[in-house]
Amino acid sequence: MRRALIAVLALSALMPLQAIGRTVTVRSGDTLSDIASRYGVSIRTLMRLNDLRNSDYVRVGQRLRLPGPTVTAGRGRHTVMRGESLSSIASRYRVKERDLIALNSLRNADYVQVGQRLRLPSNAVLPQPRKTTAKAKPVPVKVTPGATSHTVARGQTLTQIAKAYDVSVASLIDLNSLNNPNKVEIGTQLLLRRAPVADRTPLSTQSVEEPAPRSTTLAGSSTTPIRTTQKPAAKPVQTKPVTAAAKTTKPTLVAKATTKSKPSVAPKQADWRNYGPLKVDWGNWKTMAGSEVVPTLNADGQPLYLAVNCGARKINVTGANGAWKTWSAPQKGYERDLVKDRCSAS
Repeated sequence: MRRALIAVLALSALMPLQAIGRTVTVRSGDTLSDIASRYGVSIRTLMRLNDLRNSDYVRVGQRLRLPGPTVTAGRGRHTVMRGESLSSIASRYRVKERDLIALNSLRNADYVQVGQRLRLPSNAVLPQPRKTTAKAKPVPVKVTPGATSHTVARGQTLTQIAKAYDVSVASLIDLNSLNNPNKVEIGTQLLLRRAPVADRTPLSTQSVEEPAPRSTTLAGSSTTPIRTTQKPAAKPVQTKPVTAAAKTTKPTLVAKATTKSKPSVAPKQADWRNYGPLKVDWGNWKTMAGSEVVPTLNADGQPLYLAVNCGARKINVTGANGAWKTWSAPQKGYERDLVKDRCSAS
């Protein structure tokens, strides 16, 4: 046995010396084999560096020198987070634990501190930085005088289109039956205003009667009068039969509807109410996907949309680009008052 050990030491002496790095303290229960396996070195190297003659004997508290690192540090660094271990960190970057131990002079392979910054080997696989995609610039809306529809182009929002054609966003939502005004697909053809009554109802089914009064009640709606700025015709009502030529002109008579229908005027008259810095058009609430949506002005007088979800008791608003933000619970007094007033009225 002694001759074999002398032969091993003699052979080690002929090999090139490695750089001496850190030291490790022998703990209770450690063997030279355990230490060599933990730090990725051979028993023969440990014996040569520490002048050991018996590989089966080390003392508790004995400080053993370890060879310097055989790996080089790369540009990568890792800060230890709660719950991480050296094994999980090595697996994440696809490196060996012993390389992390060598590069960072760790004395205990089973212990790393939260917040500790570790150098990573040059062969570590680092996560690629996320590529940020630039937001598309809004495309100007080319307004065609007298247009009754608009085709949505890339980058255009419902708020931008409504402002260009001087119509309300609520009117566009209602006319086009939009479930989500924040997702209007490119190429969608939006109606800008309702077609005249004569275009939607055959003249043969019309009956002649006196012009409707300025304040009327629609069938199936609430008893609140609908105000209109349309003046009654100054000329007497014509009772002669409608000819084919009359189809090309706008009729001055009101068609008597036989079934319930939506009013021909989209937006109701504004009824502004103040809630803190906001002005809310209380007369133009719309129901969309289970939420209540209303045109609103902010403190700077800029138009936006405000949504109230009575079931969840949360609110949402659109930003300057017309996109919806995130739902949140009312934080301020005027926000709570707004939700309370709307949800008790609906």
